[in-house]
Amino acid sequence: MSEQSPSIAGYRLAADRLIDKLPVGDGLWLTDKRRAAARRFNELRFPDTRQEDWRYTSIKGLLEKGFIVNDDTHRSFAPHTVKRQFLNEPVAGRLVFVDGLFQHELSDTDLEGVQLSSLNSVMTAGDQTVLKALGSLSGIGDHGFAALNMATMQDGAVIRISNGVNVEQPIELLYLTSRAAASFSLCPRHLIILEEDAKATLVERYLSLDEDEHFTNLVCEIVLGERAHLHHQRVEQESPQAYHLSELYLGLDAKAEYRLVSASLGAGWSRTRINSRFTASGANCELDGLYLAGDGQLVDYHLDIDHAVPDCSSRENFKGILTGQGRAVFDGRILVREQAQKSDAHLSNANLMLSRHAEIDTKPQLEILADNVQCSHGTTVGQLDSEALFYLRSRGLNMEQARRLLCLGFASEILERFESESLRQQLCEVIRQRLETSMIES
Repeated sequence: MSEQSPSIAGYRLAADRLIDKLPVGDGLWLTDKRRAAARRFNELRFPDTRQEDWRYTSIKGLLEKGFIVNDDTHRSFAPHTVKRQFLNEPVAGRLVFVDGLFQHELSDTDLEGVQLSSLNSVMTAGDQTVLKALGSLSGIGDHGFAALNMATMQDGAVIRISNGVNVEQPIELLYLTSRAAASFSLCPRHLIILEEDAKATLVERYLSLDEDEHFTNLVCEIVLGERAHLHHQRVEQESPQAYHLSELYLGLDAKAEYRLVSASLGAGWSRTRINSRFTASGANCELDGLYLAGDGQLVDYHLDIDHAVPDCSSRENFKGILTGQGRAVFDGRILVREQAQKSDAHLSNANLMLSRHAEIDTKPQLEILADNVQCSHGTTVGQLDSEALFYLRSRGLNMEQARRLLCLGFASEILERFESESLRQQLCEVIRQRLETSMIES
C-alpha cells in the first residue's frame, strides 16, 4: 500500500462535509479561508519520504488507520478524571479541552487584562480583532496536514494578553483525549497573542485518559509584540497508540523573548515542527527539548529558525534517550540571511543510545549568508559512560540503578527548565518508569 492511501478524495470529502455544516449568518466561521485550505490540501496531498523534510518519517502507518475528523459535538466523560490531571500549583487561568472540544465548566477564564477563550467562541462572536491573526504566520498550510487543519479546525485555545500585563502565575492549557476519540482525527488550532510589554508563562499538555488510537493534528500560532516575554512549557504524553503532529509558528517583534521547554514522552508516532521567524531586531528565542523513544515509538523534531533581521539571538538545545527499538529524527535548521548581521545562533543535539537496536537520524544545519555573526552547531550520539557506571556500582548501586541515575542526569539539564515543580517531578517519574521497563525487557 502506498503512503498516499487511503484516497485523498476521502479526506477532501470529509473536510467539505464539515465546512458545509458550519453555521450560516452568525459569527465569523472563516468559511472562505477553510475552503481555500481544502483546495490547497487537494493540491499538496500528503507529504512522503521523497521530500527531504519527511525523508526519515513515513506516514504510511498513519494513513492506513484512516483517521477522519469527527464533527460530533456530543461526547461524555467523567469530570473527576479530568480534574485529576490539573497542575498541583496555583494557576492564573485554565483552558481545558476534551476530545477536541472546549470544556467551559472545567476551565477558569476570569483573568483581568487577559482573554482566555475557545476558538469557537471567538468565531461565534465574530471577533475580527483576534481572528485576523489566525493564519498570519502559518498561511493556509505548507503541507497536506497543515492545510487539513485549517480546513477542518474544530476548536482550540485563544489567549490574548493586553499591553503591559504581567501574568505572574502560569496559564494552564490542558488537552485530553478519551475513548470517545478512538479512530478519529482531532484538529485543534491555538492562537496565542502577547501584546507590547506583556509577560506570561504557559503550561501546555497533551494527555490520554485511555489507550485508544487517535490522531492529534495541531497548529499553534504565537505572536509576540515588542518586548513581550513568553515562557512556554510543553508536554506531549499521549497514549502509545496515538499519533501526534504539532506545528508551532512563532513571530517575534523587536526585543521580544520566547523560551520553550518541551518534552515528548508519549504517542507511538509523534512529530513536532517549530518555525520561528524574527521580524525586528533585538529579539531572542530559546528552545530546549527532551524526547524519549522506546520500542515501537518514533519521535521527530524539526526546527526552522529564520534570522531575517539583524541583532537577534537564538539557542536550541535538544536531548534524546532511545531504548529498545525506538527511533528518533532531529532536523534542526538555522538560516541567517544576508541582512541579518550580528546574529547569535547556537544549535545542539545530544542523543543517548541505550540499545544497539535503537536508531537516530540527526541533521543539525547552519546556513549563514551574513559575515558578522556568532553561530555554532553540533550533535553527539553515544552510550552511557562505562567509567561512570563503574564508579556508581563501586558505591553500591546495581547496574539498573546506575544506568537509570546516569540517564536522569543526562535529562536533568532540560527537565530543570520546567518551572512547575509538580510537572517536573511527574516527568522524572515517567522517565524513571520507562527506563525500568526498558531495562527489564532488555
